[in-house]
Amino acid sequence: MISFFTFSNTFQNQFQLAHSQQHTPITNNSNYSSKNEISNGLLEQFREIVFKQLSSNSSNKIGMSNSSITVRVPIVVGIVTTNGTQVSGYGNISSSNDTKVDGSTVFDIASIAKTFVTIVLANMVKQGLVNLDDPIEKYLPTNNITVPSYNGHKITLEDLATHTSGLPDFPAGWIRNHSYTTQQVYDFISNTTLSSEPGIKADYSDIGLGLLGHILSLRTGVSFDQLVKDRILNVLAMDSTGMRMNTSGIAVPEDIKSRYAKGHIAGKEVNLEFIPETIQSAGAMYSTIDDLLKYLSANIGLIQTKINDAMQETHLIRHSFGNSLEDTSDHKSLTGDYIGLGWTVTTDFGREVIWHTGSIDGYTSIIGFNPSKQIGLVILCGCDYSDYSPLEMINLAIPFLLYYK
Repeated sequence: MISFFTFSNTFQNQFQLAHSQQHTPITNNSNYSSKNEISNGLLEQFREIVFKQLSSNSSNKIGMSNSSITVRVPIVVGIVTTNGTQVSGYGNISSSNDTKVDGSTVFDIASIAKTFVTIVLANMVKQGLVNLDDPIEKYLPTNNITVPSYNGHKITLEDLATHTSGLPDFPAGWIRNHSYTTQQVYDFISNTTLSSEPGIKADYSDIGLGLLGHILSLRTGVSFDQLVKDRILNVLAMDSTGMRMNTSGIAVPEDIKSRYAKGHIAGKEVNLEFIPETIQSAGAMYSTIDDLLKYLSANIGLIQTKINDAMQETHLIRHSFGNSLEDTSDHKSLTGDYIGLGWTVTTDFGREVIWHTGSIDGYTSIIGFNPSKQIGLVILCGCDYSDYSPLEMINLAIPFLLYYK
């Protein structure tokens, strides 16, 4: 997940004219309506970003002519505003399933799952089940894990939710896509030295957010999969969203498999990455554009639900996450990145966008919204972050949300 970005006057002008822009038509493997002007335009721009990079690598053997891409990397873009939703898609489910992708297509959403963890946390705080300032060792089996501290300062639930725990992204020696037991994960954490005093410095940690979901599961006595279903998914009727793990492997429901878009690395289809059950809440989630537009609608306040208060709590700025100052010939833009509970909050002179990215083997994604303008955006792609810069996805989505008219 990348939190820092810059943008220029060019981006502002580009997206202020979103309704009137003309784009090259998406002529191959597309599934969209001509009325979806905004989502079509964003899809075309993001598609060009991805395939420009892929086609520049001759080893991928990808050819481009008349906007035709021989490798059908799937991409779906969704927009929600007070006027309704727009969805545009490009590509097929997989090489063996030529169904065109659309709002019902399932993608791995990786770290976007972290925003679900923190909403569950906020919901449990409101119910009095936990407190944000509780030390995490209160909920972990002390006979099995020694929670690191920093000069006597203990990690709290809020520290995990705001990436200020001092824990690294992953502990030293961690191997991705490996099946670790709960005790092995505990051992990794027990042998980790904190980089800073908890609650002071925001530094992104997958292991930290994964541990938070595990703690919430222990506190309630149910799996995190069931916890997120009970407290978010069932409330919003997000029937095509869930966790794709069990204790020993990947377990995608049968009714989901036929709609699950294949991820790609270097243009080649890849299998889903495994995440140990103990920290699966950090990124082992799948969803669809249709479901995530419901999720955005609730976060923005376009629909009122019993979890709206918990959602709003996660949006509040709690720590700085960095900022940038960029000068152009006729514009100076001061941006700031902050962290709420899980979400990144980007501001620019009073404008605010709340967002999160997701990156895992074969998939990248972004979800974000501008609460004052009540507009939300989701991009899901069966493409790997190693094949293009995720910064380009951020530089497409965040200025659009900041300056949309």
